Amino acid sequence: MIKLYGNPYSRANRVRWALEEMNVPYQEELTKLGSEGTGSEQFRAINPNARIPVIDDAGLVLFESVPICLYLAKKYGADTLYVDDVHDEAVLLQWSVWAMTELESHIEVASLHLTWFDESIRDPKIADKEQGEVMRCLNMLEKAIEKTGFLVGNHFTIADLIVSEVLTNVVHAKVDLKPFAKLNNYLVNNLSKPSAKAAFAPDVIEPVLG
Repeated sequence: MIKLYGNPYSRANRVRWALEEMNVPYQEELTKLGSEGTGSEQFRAINPNARIPVIDDAGLVLFESVPICLYLAKKYGADTLYVDDVHDEAVLLQWSVWAMTELESHIEVASLHLTWFDESIRDPKIADKEQGEVMRCLNMLEKAIEKTGFLVGNHFTIADLIVSEVLTNVVHAKVDLKPFAKLNNYLVNNLSKPSAKAAFAPDVIEPVLG
């Protein structure tokens, strides 16, 4: 059985969702941040990078959420979350990586300066700039799903799952998805899946679902 190290308020959510979507049995070891969890010697022996999520699949230990999701989808979801065409695979990888390097990075910085930082160190200029970048990313996604309703081909893949999980955090960047009608429907539909409801803490997805 796969062992997942994570917690309900971390990037382990996307890994947990993938496992639930594919009905892959797993056991989760709740892992705190800091010296009692990710910073402990015991955890560093598992992941020297001292971050979650981590999985152990029959002795294969992987860290970094997107590579974990791609590995799981290719191994356990070849006929569901993955694709069998090399061109489709390239597009799937493109959006999965972009979700981290572009979409999530801008959501995170905007969120820091609008929600998480103490007001004394928030920078409105940085917040405005990053909100603009988030809007640019949302426009890209709105166009990308226009034809089929999905990022790759005509079915829900691991790329859709990763992007949708990242979008659960857009509320903290104070960006309203409702003007993006297709994208908003896409996200609501994806987060309404039974697998998503099993994977997320209610307070993570309820602000998005409304």
